[in-house]
Amino acid sequence: MIASAYIKDGNIHIYNEQNSFTNIGGFAYRLGMPLLNFVCYEQERFDKAFSLIASAFEVNGAENGRYAPEFLEAVKESMTNFQTSETYVYFYALELHNALYAEELPHSPQEIVKQLSEDFRTMKEFVIDEIELLLKFREKFRREEKEISSLQYLYWLDDYREKANAKNFYLEIPFTAFYGAINPDEVVQLYKIHSILDLFRFEFIKMIENDVYIKKCKNCGHFFIPKRRADAEYCERKFGETGKKCSKVGAMHQYEKRVAGNPILEAHKKAYRRFNSRTRLKKMTQAEFLQWSEQASQKRDECLAGELSFDEYIAWLEQGRIRRSKNSPAENREDMTE
Repeated sequence: MIASAYIKDGNIHIYNEQNSFTNIGGFAYRLGMPLLNFVCYEQERFDKAFSLIASAFEVNGAENGRYAPEFLEAVKESMTNFQTSETYVYFYALELHNALYAEELPHSPQEIVKQLSEDFRTMKEFVIDEIELLLKFREKFRREEKEISSLQYLYWLDDYREKANAKNFYLEIPFTAFYGAINPDEVVQLYKIHSILDLFRFEFIKMIENDVYIKKCKNCGHFFIPKRRADAEYCERKFGETGKKCSKVGAMHQYEKRVAGNPILEAHKKAYRRFNSRTRLKKMTQAEFLQWSEQASQKRDECLAGELSFDEYIAWLEQGRIRRSKNSPAENREDMTE
């Protein structure tokens, strides 16, 4: 057994039983987050991190120095980072270190990393396929307007698998459970986790059982769990090198696509940018721009609703410029009015 786990208050609590590298007994995470962090963990990042660990065991004198206090402290720090932020990857790191600290290495450190990397890739692909299959079934029943219980999804998932390879995966494969005290006043039922596959089965089943819904971000394509709105279409991860979250970038991209396909919105966008620039050049005040913007939005909506023709809307956008009278403090300044 490499860990034990239980669910409480919407969180998954994971206690690491083989804890020779850190002093941390366990952590609590929002149910579903360890799993989705795993499928978002890049293969390149995995290979780089694990190759770096392995390289420390390949330098001259590493075999004699691997129990040196400063080296063990470095190992503890790296393992703690994995344990606190990437639960699934931590189990791979634990497997790597157990092999590297074995009395006799079965393979070279880099060969061990290569094997773990392949297992990581295969496991990640499997988990993604399982999530995609769950989303497919949920969409199917939603379209058919069928009301089914959460746990019925497990039946459909296993039924699909049984037809494909005559093998159950979620149902009828028991977890070993036992009772344990997490503090003097609380005893809970824990489940034994013997492998990463066990951890996936446990968390995935509990996510379905507790109605934790997974969605795919329309911007980056990663899976996520909506936090505030059930109809959210974008995740809260930072997108690429923009430094902005997908929820911001994705909405902007969708707006740009919508605008590009609609001449009314395109005309409004161009006019908005033109007159907004005038406020920066001090050719019109912020209050005047806001007044124009409100009127332009109203005219735009009228045009979209068919109450105002496109030509009339364009004419309005083009004719809204006047020059102030010579008595105005801002003499000869070009501006907008209705």
